[in-house]
Amino acid sequence: MVKKIEISRQKLFDGEEEQSLPTVFEIENQRISLTDFYNNPLRNLKKEIDGESFESIVEGSNFSVNNRFIERYTSENGLEIYYFKSNNTIYLFSYGEYQPGRYLLFLEGIWQYSTRKNE
Repeated sequence: MVKKIEISRQKLFDGEEEQSLPTVFEIENQRISLTDFYNNPLRNLKKEIDGESFESIVEGSNFSVNNRFIERYTSENGLEIYYFKSNNTIYLFSYGEYQPGRYLLFLEGIWQYSTRKNE
């Protein structure tokens, strides 16, 4: 079971990729860097949570899915969605090259995950 934490979408970074690598972002008292989630595309979250919760996250976040070769979830800007999971909190980010040499990073949302129905 998942519950969305109400936050607005936030632009965290806009610039050259090399500048984003050492940057640490403080989000809800959690320190997160690009390297914490870059190897975690959203499709991998299916292995960590139940299918119903995963679908709730995708639908509740209005992400698009592209199943051409490798399943890929994207934001409204067409950037790929990644996640960082800490305890029962799932942070969702969109990241990628928006224009040649220009990379964008957004915090797309935060979700609380529980394996118990009553939480």
